[in-house]
Amino acid sequence: MTALSASVYAANPFRLAEEIEAVVANVESLHLDVMDGVFAPEYGLTARVIRDLTECTATPLDVHLMVAQPKQSAIRFAEMGVRSIAVHLETEQNYNEIAAIVRSHGVKAYAALRHTTPMCALAAVAAHSDGCLLLTAPAGGGSFDERAFSRLQERPSNLYTIVDGKIGPDHFARLNELGVDLAVVGAALFLDGEAEQRSRTLSQMLRARPSLS
Repeated sequence: MTALSASVYAANPFRLAEEIEAVVANVESLHLDVMDGVFAPEYGLTARVIRDLTECTATPLDVHLMVAQPKQSAIRFAEMGVRSIAVHLETEQNYNEIAAIVRSHGVKAYAALRHTTPMCALAAVAAHSDGCLLLTAPAGGGSFDERAFSRLQERPSNLYTIVDGKIGPDHFARLNELGVDLAVVGAALFLDGEAEQRSRTLSQMLRARPSLS
C-alpha cells in the first residue's frame, strides 16, 4: 500500500512550523528538498531548517538532494541522523561512493532519477541502494509527466520506490497498482491552507486502495 509523505518545500514558508504540525499525524514522513539553484532552478530548504526538524519531531525525515555536488551535503545530513538521503544519478559525483558513506551512518541511500533519465540507469546502482526516488515532474517544478506510469513498470523488481513531483489523488490508484511504496505530495497538500484536513483525506484515500475499474 502506498504511503503519504509531505513535501515541506510546498508549505507556506511564513507558517512552516504550523503547517508541519498540521500534517504530521496523517503522513508517514516529511520530505525535505535541498536545491542549489544549479541542478534544479530553485533553492530549497536549508541545512539549519533540517537540523532543527531533527531535534523537534519524531516523524521520519527524508532528504532529497537536487544539487550538482551532493557528496558533502550527503555527509552533512547523514550526520544529522535523517532517515534517508536521495542522491541523483545525473550528478558527476560517484553515487556508489556517496551511498556507502550515507549507509555507514545508518541512513538509507536512495538513487534518484530525473523524469527524463532512462530507467536502465538504476541497474548499475541497485545493489548499493535501499531504494529509488523517481521524479514525476521536472526538478524544481512543472507538470506531472504522464510517462511516469510506464517508467515505473521498468524499474528493478523489489526495489523500494518513492515518487515525487505533482502527485495528486487522481494518481493514487495507479500508484497502488504499480506497488509504489511512498508518494510525496506537496501542492495538493498545502495548496490553500487546509493542510490538516487535506492530509487526513489524502491519507485515507491512499489506504482505501481505490479501484481502477
